[in-house]
Amino acid sequence: MKLNFETFDVFTTTPYTGNPVAIISVPPQLKSSLTQTQKLAIGKEFNLSEIVFLHLPTDPASTERTIDIFTSYAEVPFAGHPTVGTANYLLNFLKEDVKTIITKAGPIPIAKTPEGGVKVDVPFNFHIHSINFKSKLVPEQINPTVSIVNGMSFIFVRLPDLQALAKAAVNITKNADTYDSSPLDAGWQNGLIGTMYFVADGVDENGRKKFRTRMFASREDPGTGSASSALGCWLAVSGEGEKFVFEQGVEMGRRNEILVEVQIEGGEGKKSVKEVRLSGRAVKVMEGSLEA
Repeated sequence: MKLNFETFDVFTTTPYTGNPVAIISVPPQLKSSLTQTQKLAIGKEFNLSEIVFLHLPTDPASTERTIDIFTSYAEVPFAGHPTVGTANYLLNFLKEDVKTIITKAGPIPIAKTPEGGVKVDVPFNFHIHSINFKSKLVPEQINPTVSIVNGMSFIFVRLPDLQALAKAAVNITKNADTYDSSPLDAGWQNGLIGTMYFVADGVDENGRKKFRTRMFASREDPGTGSASSALGCWLAVSGEGEKFVFEQGVEMGRRNEILVEVQIEGGEGKKSVKEVRLSGRAVKVMEGSLEA
């Protein structure tokens, strides 16, 4: 079967920066015949951090679109930059009246932003795990492990400055195995674990707290919306703000600007996440077709 695809660089407006994603359109008559094995093989062929299979609706007037998200190794329930990239594709490039993207993690409301990008309401099941990890960059520091949804988990390592951030190079999870989720709490041993390093970088003109970040899983990822959303949640429940700008991928020459806004409920000592919103822009780079 032949499938059409387009690629976008996400969390940027400059081609060949940001984080690339391939969006493969799947006509409704081919949905049942495209297997998980084929999807994984296509993911390996693209060799990007994630790709999206966009299932076209039987009714073109439908305001919902279903997507499957794959890394080169597995399907994941949610990932930020593929979702933001797909929302930009649907709303700003195809100009379709789509209001919801359906993922394995649940339905995600999407909308345009005045700046020309999109905002997505992130599905979340925010959880702080009992296990912590150590990093050689800050050997005395305890680094928490957090899930944004079951299956997407991240270790957060706070660093003192950009010089320390430049030395970040590894995923510090157990045996550096991204897909070994056994260290996580019972009931959460699914999906992947990555490591996000972060450095405070002041406040922008809109009062949003700025951070420089890097994220390592099986390799370094240029821009990670799921990890940024999880970090925003962790910072918010820790009392460190609710509006954030995460600048990622600078060291790779693929700068990303990732906006996260978190709404918190509850008082001191009992704060919980009420809502998570992820925003960003995207630019089209390529189009073509593939044989599945």
